[in-house]
Amino acid sequence: MLSLSHSQAQIVNSPFDRAIQVLASAGSGKTRVLTERVRHILERTKKDGVIALTFTNKAAEEMTARLVDCDQAEDRVWIATIHSVAQRILEKYGHTVGLPTELHIYDRDKDRMEVFMQSLRDDGVDIDEYLNIADSKEQRNREKNLQSYMDIFSKIKRELLTELDVDELYPNNNIWKIYQDYQDSLINSGGIDYDDILVYARRILLTHDWIAKIYRSQYKHVCVDEAQDLNKAQYEFIKALCGDVIRSVLMVGDPNQMIYGFNGSSKDYLCSHFIGDFSPLKFGLKENYRSTKSVIRAANKLKPDSQTEMAYALEGGVRISEFATEEIEADAVVSTIQHLLALKTHDEIEGEISLDKMVVIARNRFVFSRLEDRLNAKGIPYSLRKRERQLEPLTKFGKVLDYAVRVKLNPKDWVDGKKLCQVLSIPVPNSWSSETLSNMANQVSSLNDENSQLFANLLTAIDELDIEGPNIPKFIMEFRRYLTALVENKSDVPDDLSEDVKLSLEELSEFNSVWTRFKRKGLGDSLVAFRNALALGQLSENRLEYDLTLSTVHTMKGLEKDIVFLIGMCEGVFPDYRAKTVKELDEERNNAFVAITRAKRWLYISYPKQRIMPWGDTRIQRKSRFITIIES
Repeated sequence: MLSLSHSQAQIVNSPFDRAIQVLASAGSGKTRVLTERVRHILERTKKDGVIALTFTNKAAEEMTARLVDCDQAEDRVWIATIHSVAQRILEKYGHTVGLPTELHIYDRDKDRMEVFMQSLRDDGVDIDEYLNIADSKEQRNREKNLQSYMDIFSKIKRELLTELDVDELYPNNNIWKIYQDYQDSLINSGGIDYDDILVYARRILLTHDWIAKIYRSQYKHVCVDEAQDLNKAQYEFIKALCGDVIRSVLMVGDPNQMIYGFNGSSKDYLCSHFIGDFSPLKFGLKENYRSTKSVIRAANKLKPDSQTEMAYALEGGVRISEFATEEIEADAVVSTIQHLLALKTHDEIEGEISLDKMVVIARNRFVFSRLEDRLNAKGIPYSLRKRERQLEPLTKFGKVLDYAVRVKLNPKDWVDGKKLCQVLSIPVPNSWSSETLSNMANQVSSLNDENSQLFANLLTAIDELDIEGPNIPKFIMEFRRYLTALVENKSDVPDDLSEDVKLSLEELSEFNSVWTRFKRKGLGDSLVAFRNALALGQLSENRLEYDLTLSTVHTMKGLEKDIVFLIGMCEGVFPDYRAKTVKELDEERNNAFVAITRAKRWLYISYPKQRIMPWGDTRIQRKSRFITIIES
């Protein structure tokens, strides 16, 4: 066992017949406590299984890596995000609540919107006419109106609202019927949306006790990471999983780091509901083993008494700077980075000072534009941290590959089917069936387009893939050869075709890399399991970050760097201008606390005195209230 403090050891060695609540501040070793608790359970019991629920796939992988030296972990521990666990339940038992056998997850917002619009058409609403308006401002308002319905649907699912709840919240709006029509349209197209995963999995556990008993008999212990970010659907799913049987439930979190309120998250599930439902033993961890004294003092200004300085901690440094413009701020950040790199070593930094030990954090990604210009001008490599979900492909080849695989798996998927027809410039069929792809291939092969045979072959090859055990390496090799042949040894290839083939080959290689990652992680063998793993963000690439990292606060959650630059700290940016209520402003303060506590050694905070708006106006800025608090 790793060396633990007295407080940490108390938690790890607590009895198994009681639930445990741990309020663990930033840098206090919560991941270590969680991991060592799992190890302790495995060593003290003979067969008990453990489910460890994480907030991100990256956190699940980190925890798995920490337990790699534990012989029994692979057989007895299930480490995954809450959605991944719920999705596994749906794959096995979704049919018990009327879900399609080959379940398709609509993970893209615009696909969900298309399903919603079709449900309106089916109900006699001429939504296309509604959106077909010349006034661009009015069109945006109407699109926002449609999006507001989608937001309500998500709220219904995340907060598990009933028809009565919805009627009280939205009187005289017929919202429940519109919502039910949307749900029916999803099922009729052979799918569900991302928010449905927890709703249906919880329903299975509550309505089919024999299924719940299967999991409870195998897993006697549940550990939950980042529990301050649970929303109602997540918390109630955990409760349904435990039932009245599993009492060994460990929830670890920090109320000061609750930053997902827009997702329905609330610290109340960790701090109030969990106590009422499970009567846990309560522990607190305040010692920050990660950050220097200067960083801890800044964090304690924002959240008084949240962190305890360690006697042996380094002093570190926090510098707050004001600049005339965003351009000058960006120049200063780049100059500081260059100075630190030239310094090479420092007593407070372990090893050589390098770009991979630095991160620039901003409240939103739009703050980075001036900095990115300066980094590019100076030749400093950087990467912008992204969320775990996949992006849509860019090339025609990549789009046909993506949409056709989805249609292959779910012949009812008219959403991706219509997009496929649009990309291929063929008419939309009157009905959707298992013959759809082969029919499309025949149509495409008869077109006069110079690359029509390539796409006909692609559709045919996807149609002939074995869903349960597809030979993806052979498929990749075949189409790498097809694409290369379009330009190889030809002197008159137009530049646009050459660039398109290059990008298509890159997207094909990315598809291959993602499939290889899927197989290496042991997530399954079938094409269905592959698509679901993609939808759940389980196949995002964990690049070794040798470049400078640019990250929003939300994508930096759970990570840390030696040197942190926190830029654009103006009122209206950080805190966000949309934060008006006490609750919203408190969450913005949590965001600032999270940003600051990502720093292990040095923290540079800055803001410009003026900013140029996208439409060209120059606006005078006030420094963030959070800077004022830290300086006080």
